[in-house]
Amino acid sequence: MEKTNIPTLPVRQVRRKRIFAIRLTDRERAEIEALAKQLRLPDSYMARHFILEAVAYHRQVQQGDRVEG
Repeated sequence: MEKTNIPTLPVRQVRRKRIFAIRLTDRERAEIEALAKQLRLPDSYMARHFILEAVAYHRQVQQGDRVEG
């Protein structure tokens, strides 16, 4: 049975200079904003955290590492 991937919650990090823009539907934006509000975090932190988490996951998969969780 395959385990589900349970993402971790973001932590505050250093101030950044670079901007990476993505287009979202109103619904996608609202979902990110709602979770961020619930967790009392900025929506940009939420989006950045989950994007970087997905990149790390796929890097592991490409390297043939066993992905836990």
